[in-house]
Amino acid sequence: MACFLNCVRFEASATTTDKPTSKRGALNVSGVTCYTWDDVKALTSNFSRLIGSGGYSSIYMARSGGSDKAALKVHVSSHRLYQIFRVELDILLRLQHPNIVKLLGYFDDSEENGALLLEYLPQGNLQEKLHINSKQILPWRNRITVAFQLAQAIEHIHEKCIPQIVHGDIKSSNILLDKSFNCKLCDFGSAKVGFSSMVQPSKMSSRSRQVMMVGSPGYTDPHYLRTGIASKKMDMYGFGVVLLELVSGKEAFNAEKGEMLVHIAAPLIHEVLDSSVDIAEDNVRRFLDPRLLRDSIHIDEVKTMLSVAALCISKPPSQRPSASQMAETLVQRIPSLSFLGCAKL
Repeated sequence: MACFLNCVRFEASATTTDKPTSKRGALNVSGVTCYTWDDVKALTSNFSRLIGSGGYSSIYMARSGGSDKAALKVHVSSHRLYQIFRVELDILLRLQHPNIVKLLGYFDDSEENGALLLEYLPQGNLQEKLHINSKQILPWRNRITVAFQLAQAIEHIHEKCIPQIVHGDIKSSNILLDKSFNCKLCDFGSAKVGFSSMVQPSKMSSRSRQVMMVGSPGYTDPHYLRTGIASKKMDMYGFGVVLLELVSGKEAFNAEKGEMLVHIAAPLIHEVLDSSVDIAEDNVRRFLDPRLLRDSIHIDEVKTMLSVAALCISKPPSQRPSASQMAETLVQRIPSLSFLGCAKL
């Protein structure tokens, strides 16, 4: 459950709804169980198994319904972090989509403490599968399926929710994988709700502005860093970076070398965007994850993934495509998706 770890958040700006009542085992209007603190301790066997931790939360193995595994995300006690918890809770209460992590229950003391009971995803997160020395290599078909499903998840929050939602932290560690390696977008603590864009107050000091605008290295939209405008298009930038990770197997940001994947990919992306030249197959293969060279891959599918990524990261925000457009492009131009039975929801 490393998707919950080391997440650098934007300031919470969403307006929270009325706080639900915390009655033992009560169900709210969404059919999600509201637990007491005694319930939380029982679900985790008194917090006996820590499976993840970060600056804002700790994640414990839990049992939902007595036997089913679940993950309990407990937020650090503080008023400011409680507001982040409320943002995520309010969003997850209204979200139901096969490619978004499912909320099973929650604890809320309406002051400083909160916990989210989430479905447990046994394959961990995408970052682990792509970049950490894993015994298992994620096959090409699984990678393109994740790309398509992630586009559908973003389409859902951008276009089909009322009010609409901007995730704010699209990255591979926030993409969980179920037992069949299906994508589950998680961690909505950085999300913005019910707006198309937001400008940071100009009266803020440059130091305060910089602190508030720190994002996840390698994924943060340069336009957002320059202007302070957060919008759906910043999610599309993160989506483009994830596609580059899926193709190359490289990290979005290499801390040891101080390298960003978007910079490494820049010459190839420039070639992709230049309609006057054909993309050299050798250049594409050099960028491709070498662990996939033994896989049966149509090079045109790799080119499609690169072209979609290029549109998301290289264009000015106003010219970036929507998630629905990218989902449609992927399913139309990558034949392997049809073999897997993928279709737009």
